[in-house]
Amino acid sequence: MIVRQLQHSLTSAPLTTSGAKTVGFKCPQHSLIALGAVLAGVLSSIGCSSSSTSPSATEGPESSPSTTVTELASDDVSTTSLDPTTTTNEVTTTTVAVDGIEGRLTAVIDDFLASAQAPGVTMTVLRPAADGTDTIEAINLARGVRNITIGDELSTSDYFRWASITKPMTSIVVLQLVEEGLIDLEATVSTYLGSGWASGYELDGVDYGDAITIRQILDHTDGFAEFAFDFGFYVLASTRLDTPFEPKEVIDWAVEQGPLYEPGTAYEYNTVGFIVAGLVIEKVTGNPAHIELRNRLFDRADAKEIYLPPEESPPEQTIDGYVQGDLKLALSFVPGFAVYTAEATVGAFYDISVIPQGVLRSVGWTGGGIEARAEDLARVFRHQFTGALSNEMLTAFTTPSEFSDYGLGINVGEVDGYTVYSHGGGTPGFRSHAMYLPELDVTIAVSANLIPIEPDIGTLASEIAAVIIDNS
Repeated sequence: MIVRQLQHSLTSAPLTTSGAKTVGFKCPQHSLIALGAVLAGVLSSIGCSSSSTSPSATEGPESSPSTTVTELASDDVSTTSLDPTTTTNEVTTTTVAVDGIEGRLTAVIDDFLASAQAPGVTMTVLRPAADGTDTIEAINLARGVRNITIGDELSTSDYFRWASITKPMTSIVVLQLVEEGLIDLEATVSTYLGSGWASGYELDGVDYGDAITIRQILDHTDGFAEFAFDFGFYVLASTRLDTPFEPKEVIDWAVEQGPLYEPGTAYEYNTVGFIVAGLVIEKVTGNPAHIELRNRLFDRADAKEIYLPPEESPPEQTIDGYVQGDLKLALSFVPGFAVYTAEATVGAFYDISVIPQGVLRSVGWTGGGIEARAEDLARVFRHQFTGALSNEMLTAFTTPSEFSDYGLGINVGEVDGYTVYSHGGGTPGFRSHAMYLPELDVTIAVSANLIPIEPDIGTLASEIAAVIIDNS
């Protein structure tokens, strides 16, 4: 798997070591470059998003709220129901026996954990209630452990990092502002952030900084490089792990790298464009981005336990996240990470929770910062398609560009004859996937506290979807 990951990276992922600060780093330059190739290879192949092409059977579709398992050894599951016709949903809780679909989903997750050797998995499925009423059921399952050393069982109330599944949420807010006449998709970013916001964004002597449009930052045609695939950025970040990144710092890094191509002429996945979108939201509304997300999306989805750091945080820390394989090896040699290697090493894993969290909780922001419980993440993901937008804007959101199967913040595909809207998420310590099947009104949100993971989390999402489709 690692060999395939590395091969993929060498053919499709940008690799630079510019800006790398190697003070106190004893590894020879040729080793630094080799480690950079390894790190970029792993990160580019796991990615922060789902594939830009239509999801395959192993990438899985999306689904909606249904039943909840909160105790690993329990014989019961807790089922929450919400009224999909209201913006603030009334939720009731009952108890039902673990059988039928709940038992099948538990078996699927347990088989995945055994195959992937992952510490733990959390999952929520939202689906229409079987009683024919207009309620939505939420099936919540948590299997495995939150901490390998302690061995304490994972709970459905635990918080995970969902990384790039943040992107469609940010896009929804932008599209709402388009509906309100405050933003124009075809306008340049400089219309809102001012001329020169990306001065020096040059390719072949042409500065494209003031030419990038709002549409381009939402459909990944802005030309920005992806910092999560760049070894030099990891080395830079490792020198300041306890110091949060400001959005402008990340944007300035990308501007310095220059465009990968003329904006508007190709597709290349990146997080920077969605960080720019966060600044546009703040400029247009006069409010912090996390407040706009909460008021416009989280609250309307009745999702209380979802947060956008670093300005806000869950009442409890996210569970321990782990990396393994070549990614673990690479991090153990990166300055800043290396000093924690002895403490962070737990068998074959590197415990990311050991290191300072300032960078990890800030660098993705409106492009990848969400921390949440699975059910709340699923509620928000479903609401994006069931009431957050007008029909016109929903069509814009879910219409792919000419260069990919990615719309304005969402992957568009098909599974088993059903349309599926999906997004993946990957950040050190966590690998996640969310999907929505509009014909079935089914939402699936699943996350593991391990990256990279083989089989990938999309495989599990696909298997969960197959169970739901079979029972629809």
